[in-house]
Amino acid sequence: MTPSENRAVVQAWADALSAGDMDQALVHLAPDYVGHFSAMPEPVRGPEGFKGMYMYFIKPAFPDQKITIERQVVSGDRIAIQLSWTATHLGPFLNTPSTGRRVEVPGTGIFRVAGGKIAEEWMFEDFLGLFQQITQG
Repeated sequence: MTPSENRAVVQAWADALSAGDMDQALVHLAPDYVGHFSAMPEPVRGPEGFKGMYMYFIKPAFPDQKITIERQVVSGDRIAIQLSWTATHLGPFLNTPSTGRRVEVPGTGIFRVAGGKIAEEWMFEDFLGLFQQITQG
């Protein structure tokens, strides 16, 4: 695939998550997908692993979350992104009850695309900033 096509795969994945369409988001993940998340002690494996993590941590607490890709740099099968993640804290998140507060969290991700699917992801987000926003206002 071309760098432009690889970039489009990552954008389509982010757009599907932002629209709340998990089924469409999973279409963009390879069967052997591995997700490395800065807040997770172990990698997330496979589309169903991603879905489980997302449905447990993100969807109940931040059902209206949106991912905005602000910048992308593509080199072959690797796509680096700078993103802004916004949401409203509407459910419990890691023992913090819902606050109704709007949050904005910056992040950086690196994706490896193979065969038109996201095969691997490394995501680094400002979880300290997220907790400060939902606990301190």
